[in-house]
Amino acid sequence: MSEAPSQTLSVLSATGRAAMGTARFMFLALGTLVFLLILLVAWWLIRHIPTIGIGKPAIAWSVDALASVSASPLITTHPARGREEGWLFGGPGTGQAFAAMVLAERSDDGRPFSLNSPVFWQFEPLRAVRPMIGGPHYDMTTRWGRFTGRDLIYRENDGQYRTCIVFRNAFETAEFALGGFYCAAGRQTADAGPVACMIDRLQLQKTERISPALTYLTVRAGAAPLCSNATFYPPGTRDPVRNRSGGVVRLRGGQAGDAFPLWPR
Repeated sequence: MSEAPSQTLSVLSATGRAAMGTARFMFLALGTLVFLLILLVAWWLIRHIPTIGIGKPAIAWSVDALASVSASPLITTHPARGREEGWLFGGPGTGQAFAAMVLAERSDDGRPFSLNSPVFWQFEPLRAVRPMIGGPHYDMTTRWGRFTGRDLIYRENDGQYRTCIVFRNAFETAEFALGGFYCAAGRQTADAGPVACMIDRLQLQKTERISPALTYLTVRAGAAPLCSNATFYPPGTRDPVRNRSGGVVRLRGGQAGDAFPLWPR
């Protein structure tokens, strides 16, 4: 009769040891999973969060229409994408014109730039207007090379609309991208002719940094300003259509009821 309780105790003891072993294994597995998750988050942060730099951009830029507006130098470096530096003049919500110009250079292991890249910058002011690069509606010729541009409508926080022109280089290079935007003041309409001249006024600063982008731009820095623009819009397609409050909501096409798309994708 004493063998039955002894066997029962043995079974319970073995079951307990098995349960403790399983619990210990699950605890270790959960701890390992949490540790790997922390490493994964840290890796993602290192790969995706840019660093705001302090210094002077290698490019200098001036805009006549924004002579009274202070310019803010902005420099960012991204572990996977590279370096971006430029200038921001003014900003939304002021009723005045605002503009930005940025030079983006890829890192050694970054993906090469392409003219077909839909968005080639993470520069915050440029990301705010989210330009999509497609077929050119403007072909601007400058001392730095050819640039393409397109119209853009920007909606302010108060519901008003501003007309802008976003531009980028049209000369193929896998090493860098050069682009920006100009938004007209109030109810004015942005014009590509002055924007081409704005691009021409880009200058290089003295710097010890060496890169393919700066080498390219240095060769062209001494060229005469060209400052020309060819418009690819059909006649009448840039006539602004405004709402009751005066904001631009679209550009009228050449025929009645024809709305020319501002944001082709």
